[in-house]
Amino acid sequence: MTPALTEILFALGAGDRVVGVTAYCDWPPEARARAKIGGYVDPSVERILALRPDLVLVTPAAGNRDGALAVRRAGLRLEVVEADSLADTYDAIERVAALCGVAERGRDLVASLRRRVEAASSRARGLPRVRTLFCLELDPLVAAGPGTLPAEILDLAGGENVASGGRYPRLGIETVLAAAPDVILAARMDPPATASSEEAARFWRRWPSIPAVRDGRVFTIDATVALRPGPRVADAVELVASLLREDRAGTGAPR
Repeated sequence: MTPALTEILFALGAGDRVVGVTAYCDWPPEARARAKIGGYVDPSVERILALRPDLVLVTPAAGNRDGALAVRRAGLRLEVVEADSLADTYDAIERVAALCGVAERGRDLVASLRRRVEAASSRARGLPRVRTLFCLELDPLVAAGPGTLPAEILDLAGGENVASGGRYPRLGIETVLAAAPDVILAARMDPPATASSEEAARFWRRWPSIPAVRDGRVFTIDATVALRPGPRVADAVELVASLLREDRAGTGAPR
């Protein structure tokens, strides 16, 4: 079970069937009350077995293969669901819905998400692309590069990703200075999921020549929304689109 899969189950109206989640499953709030089975990289097989679930959903990750095999050997039904793009996310929602016997709800949810994403994306078409750095860690500086879900969200929202050199490249500040992003989005891959505005301000104010810093267009963003391939992907596109078009010139303060 991953946070994204937990969100999908609750969005499908199957939250009452969820008996166990990882320690990182924090949305929706009611998911926090479910029994914890450890992390999604290192789940406790013993805790999973004790819950006696009818179905175990897992997303492949470094370190959880042995646990998944142990669950399967114990006779539990285990299904692998993987999503790394918007299309994958839609497929994952429909697959989980089918596994839970609510296929129509899955199709309806995906149709709704598609409409919202298309509406947000259509508003950005024809407008100049906004040169954007989507950073996921500040020290070291890690960005969302091509081929990642955050990069796809950024593209749909009307941004031009200035990061390159791999899916999640580490960037030197010289690279950022040369790229001169007009907007910087700051998130965190590890808890707390949202980099504080104070943390972002302390980090970026050292380079006031970067257009995003100079013009006060450094924004913090909740990684649980922006990075999870689940039912809040439309929220992410809408949020990023609004931030890219927000005019905060002269404020000089990340938020």
